[in-house]
Amino acid sequence: MSLRNVTLELSLKPFFDPSEATARAVCRKLFGQWLPLLREAEQVSVLLWCSDGSEILEYRGDLDASFEWARYIGGANPRQAVPNDPEGKALHSRPYLYRDEPAVFTYRWLRQLVAILKEEGHAVTGLPVRVGETFDPGPEFAKSPFKYERHNEICLGGTMGVTSFVCCYGELKADDVPYAGFPNGIPEGTPVGTFLGRQACRFAADLGFDYLWLSNGFGFGSETWALRGVLFDGERFDSAKAPEYAELNLSFWRHFRAECPDLPIETRGTNLSTGIDLSSDGVPLRDIYRGGFGLEPPPNSPWAALNGDFGVELVGWMSKIAELPGEGYPFRFYTHDPWWLNSPWLDRYGREPHDIYLPLSVCRLDAAGAAQTPDSILFLTADDSYGEMPDQVPNEVIPHILTGRRDAPDEAGPLVWVYPFDEYHDWTFGEPSRLGEVFFGDWLCRGAVNRGLPLNTVISTRNLIALMQSEPARLLSSVLLSPVPQADSPWEAALLRHLEAGGQVLLYGPVTLA
Repeated sequence: MSLRNVTLELSLKPFFDPSEATARAVCRKLFGQWLPLLREAEQVSVLLWCSDGSEILEYRGDLDASFEWARYIGGANPRQAVPNDPEGKALHSRPYLYRDEPAVFTYRWLRQLVAILKEEGHAVTGLPVRVGETFDPGPEFAKSPFKYERHNEICLGGTMGVTSFVCCYGELKADDVPYAGFPNGIPEGTPVGTFLGRQACRFAADLGFDYLWLSNGFGFGSETWALRGVLFDGERFDSAKAPEYAELNLSFWRHFRAECPDLPIETRGTNLSTGIDLSSDGVPLRDIYRGGFGLEPPPNSPWAALNGDFGVELVGWMSKIAELPGEGYPFRFYTHDPWWLNSPWLDRYGREPHDIYLPLSVCRLDAAGAAQTPDSILFLTADDSYGEMPDQVPNEVIPHILTGRRDAPDEAGPLVWVYPFDEYHDWTFGEPSRLGEVFFGDWLCRGAVNRGLPLNTVISTRNLIALMQSEPARLLSSVLLSPVPQADSPWEAALLRHLEAGGQVLLYGPVTLA
């Protein structure tokens, strides 16, 4: 089966000068390196990491203006002191230019680059080529006077220090800067979704971008990397705030789409799972998925390369693909890092393909019990922190990707996780609140996977209910792993049908409401 899409993520670092000749040479090399995989695809996308999204926020409609871009190694906007670094030399303490006298780029040059990517990509691959733009809420990639000087009020997240991450439901203070979408300046109290949506719509139209990537959990709560959030302080859950923060989160999507109704959205998502996002930060993923907002679901988190927590990666991903906002879902692999002086394939993974084969063994089951595997693959990134694009990495990674796809599951695994996607939302926002159970269930499964539980298949309770009504013997070769269902619920009835047909069920969690 062909891939619907392959995305090659790319920073601007390989473009050592702004000449057209350099742009075309880099583009030809990019597509040529990955051609053995692109032959399996129906389209190729290039996701450009130009800056940190501030090039959208700052855009004033002047194509000849230069923009601040991600030309650094290390954190561009340090927001906290780094322990044991009294001289401030660590990459988290200060940024370093990636080369002497890096190029200066204008919006007009960027528009030309987008066009060249499409021309050269089609010439090399014969495929349609999309080009995407990124928006990141954090301080890492490029200097941002917008986020950290003029409008730090929208940085409600403390992910990398005090006021370090833009929160999707923040509100802007007034200013009189003539932005492309706000020629008279920003009115007091303008929602982030309204401002970003209007700016992104104008930016994409003027420069030729085809879609927008929301990075590092943006759009999914205020604290997207940590277990704690607005509902959970690490010890206690505050269920009273859950409806308020769910509505705030949804307001971002409504405001954004009111200003930018048609630009396709792809998402990175949080580092965690649906249940943990719900119970810690009140993220209403069900309403986001089913709200008609035109987004793709998040891929697997790349953080397992950093912290070795493959349980969080796999459980988090399965919890987010149990239900889908559309038809397919993506897989993402961490080849290079263009900002933090590491290339995970070469150093963090040590050229070992475990973080290819583990996630590519994952599948979800639909309401007919059919296995669905990723139909899109993304590579973060094609270039390294110095703007180099070594042939070694695609040459070594592509065969493993092809093998992983060839060996991908075509039916349910021996253990099928019954994920209560709808019920977890009901338990979070309904009465009585069951936030502790929602958090516990996903965290338990994360720990079990880290200790060897062979879990690779997920089915939502909604799909299981439909499947057991039509074909109760469909999953007899699998053990169903499920939280304890509520008594007399359709979920309980579905598990009983599986048992009555001769199947097996392994339950976890409290039995007080069984």
